[in-house]
Amino acid sequence: MHRPLSLALFACAIFASARAQTFEISFLAGLPRVSDAPLGSISEQDAKDDDTRLKGKSGYGVRLTWNTPGYYGHEIGYMYSFAALQTTVRTGEKPVIVTRVEDRVRLRQASYNFLIYFMPKGERFRPFMTGGLEMLQYGAPGIPEWPTGSSRNYGANYGGGLKIKLFEHALIRLDVRDHLGGKPYDLTFEDPTRSGGILRQFEASAGLSVTF
Repeated sequence: MHRPLSLALFACAIFASARAQTFEISFLAGLPRVSDAPLGSISEQDAKDDDTRLKGKSGYGVRLTWNTPGYYGHEIGYMYSFAALQTTVRTGEKPVIVTRVEDRVRLRQASYNFLIYFMPKGERFRPFMTGGLEMLQYGAPGIPEWPTGSSRNYGANYGGGLKIKLFEHALIRLDVRDHLGGKPYDLTFEDPTRSGGILRQFEASAGLSVTF
């Protein structure tokens, strides 16, 4: 009588332990680094391709993960970060007054990623690689001469990371990702045929995850 009951309780414990790592909520802090690709100019006269650039600062976000049976997972994420936008303002006729200005802008990223793990669920160390699609929203700077508003672009990302189990229902995760998306703001280029293109962003993040 006791043996079947013990086996049933043991099976329930194993099932609960397995399900405990099926879903994850991760809270992250990250350091985005935007490439120095030129974004164009806000001026029509004497426009230079490298008049405007972005420089990543810091960010934070959340990722929700569904770990399927085996070595795979699905993840949706939202990152909110800041960047410094630097641009050149040209005013007046002749002589033209050239001023370099800077303001902070907000970057919002919503993404879906597919995960491939190198170790099964339950292991203390679980490295993985990932790839996915994303939407990026670039806020408008508070510069009076700014000719456009915010900018929405789409792209993809790829990378990898490591999940380290601290104890039951908690783990630490480390991620690195390379983001590729369209250049924002649709500003003026010296050669109009060179407008557009890809803006890359490298992101390193770390966070704490709750599993259930």
